[in-house]
Amino acid sequence: MGCFCHKSLLPLSALLPNINVSASVALPGTPIVLGLSEYLSAAGLPAEPWQPDLAWLGLGQPSLRLSAQAVATISAMASLRAQVLAQFGLDLLIALQAKAFARVVATMNARLSAMAHLNLNPLAWLELARLNAAIDQVTIPLQAGLLMPSPSLMMALSVPGGIPMPRWTSLLALLRLLAPMIAASTQLNVSLSETVQLAAALRMLAGLSLPALVAPQLMASLTAVLSASAQLQASLGLGVSPLTLGFPAIQLLVQARLAALLPALSLRLGVAINPGSLLAELLSLLPKLPLVPTSFATSAVVQAALQAQAIATLNWQVPALIPAVQIGLTTCALVAQLQAALGISAVLAAPCGSGCDAAAITRALAA
Repeated sequence: MGCFCHKSLLPLSALLPNINVSASVALPGTPIVLGLSEYLSAAGLPAEPWQPDLAWLGLGQPSLRLSAQAVATISAMASLRAQVLAQFGLDLLIALQAKAFARVVATMNARLSAMAHLNLNPLAWLELARLNAAIDQVTIPLQAGLLMPSPSLMMALSVPGGIPMPRWTSLLALLRLLAPMIAASTQLNVSLSETVQLAAALRMLAGLSLPALVAPQLMASLTAVLSASAQLQASLGLGVSPLTLGFPAIQLLVQARLAALLPALSLRLGVAINPGSLLAELLSLLPKLPLVPTSFATSAVVQAALQAQAIATLNWQVPALIPAVQIGLTTCALVAQLQAALGISAVLAAPCGSGCDAAAITRALAA
């Protein structure tokens, strides 16, 4: 039996006043760092230079008839199965264990119902985490020389394997389409060539029944702010949650990082950069970077794609939205962020026995 413990949200309740913050994160130099982060993201950086196998150019690749919407739904179902298995040890492809996950959702609803009236505004925390993540993203390529690549590095990025990047375009486009299906087959532990077994697993997940969420907006706000807090804590190397330290203290730490980054950018790029510099002028000094597909165009993905001939003819009718899947993913996200940000193991394998109402909730669920 899975149980979202009635004690699990007590540490979070004490931090709620620190979540609602009315503050501006428009620190001097913010547009420059956010703009450089977007510039690097468009090229898939930071990443190691891509080193493809030349033989990939001569290999036939399967096409994909499934719509993007169908692939997205399949990907969500498979991701839910993988997350529930990893977080709770429950396999949604086993009926009794799927019921145990339904009890997790039901007990979670009971805990959140008392907080459902709250109107949290985590925007300041989200903006601060976004700025800090951009600082991280710019700092790594800055140190690696990717903002102003040397001629040899630019050649490695633009001509991977000695072949100009445009010749890889069709392969990369197809891998982008196939990657979610490849990931889904791995998460379902079914080969893409075994379409009957794959369809059976997806039908079971599509039939999953879960209680409706009592506080979806609250869950979204909590998940977002906890994720932001966990990211800030990891990046800044803090021993306690940023939510405990409070927004002003964390903003000062991020501001100091930002102030140190701007002179480093000036030194590397050979131009004077100050908080008032125009982003457009700075970007005009930087080279046009090709996409670096190291993260998704791996040897394993290519080999899996070559074995995916069986899905080329599939044209399954897949619903655009499966409510239970969205409920399950939302639940997993909140539980994961409670653990990451606050160290809370919210879900127990069995009732704790101390004033636990899980049995009564389970009986009501079965009624």
